[in-house]
Amino acid sequence: MTNDAESRRLRKITGASKNLAKRYRLPETALRIIEKAGKIHGQQSRAIQVAVELIWNVPGYLVNIPESIIKSPKTGKTFKLPPRTVGLIEALAREYETQGNVLAACAVMLSRPDPRGGLTKAPEPTPAQQGVDPNETKQAKKARLARTKQLLRETLGEAKRKE
Repeated sequence: MTNDAESRRLRKITGASKNLAKRYRLPETALRIIEKAGKIHGQQSRAIQVAVELIWNVPGYLVNIPESIIKSPKTGKTFKLPPRTVGLIEALAREYETQGNVLAACAVMLSRPDPRGGLTKAPEPTPAQQGVDPNETKQAKKARLARTKQLLRETLGEAKRKE
């Protein structure tokens, strides 16, 4: 057997997981919200994974974390998370100051009835419907993209993410 096949075989036997056990210090209020969301999503780690992906996929915006969550006492908790989720939490920590604040933002996302804030996805318009000219100049393209970004900011209605 090759090394990869042997590793797969042993993982199946031992039940070894590719997920990483990672300990985070987060506000107790955020932890309670994540625990409640874990019942909905099946696992707390899955709830965190969903929320982190939602935050990551809206670049340029920050989730407004209420002071009541940030000021609650901190507690330590270990979660078994996929490596991608751990990496995204570390990357988002640069914008949210700490990894615990990232998890607090996740808790806020999970506590909303609709995490996207009532947005509906419009059907994708064709380039002709967008008014995109194939002979468009760089300056015109830059102006069109700026208008699109402004419209996105107004639609989402959230605080712009620090750049």
